[in-house]
Amino acid sequence: MNVLQYNYVDRQQPVLLFLHGFLGSMDQWQYIEKELPISFSILKVDLPGHGLSPEFSENYTILDIAVLIDEILIAEDIDHVHIVGHSMGGYLGAALAKARPKKTLSLTMINSIAGEDPVERKLLRDRSIRLIEKHQEAYLNMAIANLFTTKERLLFKSRIEKMKEQAHHISIVSIVQSLIAMRDRDSSLKAIKELDIPVTYIYGQNDGIILPKYMKNECDILSIKGKSIQSGHMSLLTNVPEVLKNLLFID
Repeated sequence: MNVLQYNYVDRQQPVLLFLHGFLGSMDQWQYIEKELPISFSILKVDLPGHGLSPEFSENYTILDIAVLIDEILIAEDIDHVHIVGHSMGGYLGAALAKARPKKTLSLTMINSIAGEDPVERKLLRDRSIRLIEKHQEAYLNMAIANLFTTKERLLFKSRIEKMKEQAHHISIVSIVQSLIAMRDRDSSLKAIKELDIPVTYIYGQNDGIILPKYMKNECDILSIKGKSIQSGHMSLLTNVPEVLKNLLFID
C-alpha cells in the first residue's frame, strides 16, 4: 500500500501544510518552522520515496499524491489548511488547491509554478531520467549543486551536505517516478485563478531551475505581485528571513 509519512503538531490553531521539493524532505522546513509563531499547527509531509516515505510500487501522478495528502487531512480531522509548497511541493500544493478548493485557505508557491512544465523543462526531465539510470551518484551531485548559487554553496555547506546525504538514500525508482510525475503534470493555473483565496509566489532572483520569468508570468496571469528575493532555487534553506517575511499568513 502506498502511504506518505508525515509529522503533525496540533496546537488547535490554523494549520500550515508544508510540502518539500524534489530530492528534499520534510526536515528542510525546520529552519522556517522554528521561526514561526506558535499560533499555528504544523503539518509536514514526505513525498514518495523521500525522507521517511517508502518507495511507491508504481508510477503516480501529482494528483494521486494530492489525493493521498487529502486522506491525511481527513484522518487528522483537518478541515482547512494554508498550503506552502516548494518546487515539486508547489506543483503538488497547486494541485491540492485545485482538487480541494474548499479546504484551502491560502497558497504560497516558493520557487515553483502552478502551470505545466515548459517544453525545455520536459526535455531536461527526459535527459535526467536517462542519466540517473546510468550514473546515479554523478547525477545527484550535479542536480543538487545546481540548486544553489556559487555563494550559497560556500555559505551553506552543512545544509547542502545534509541534503546530499538524504538524497543518496532515495532509490533510482523513486527519483525516476518523481521526474515523470513532474514532467507529465497537468496545469493548475486556470483553477488557481478562479479560486477566491490569497495566492503568492516567492521566487529567487538567481534561480536556475524555475526561472523567475516563468513565475513572473504566472503572477501576471493571476493579477498578483510576486515576491522576488535574493536566492537560488533552495530559498527555504538559504534565505529564511525573506521567505518568512513574505508568507501570506504572517503578520
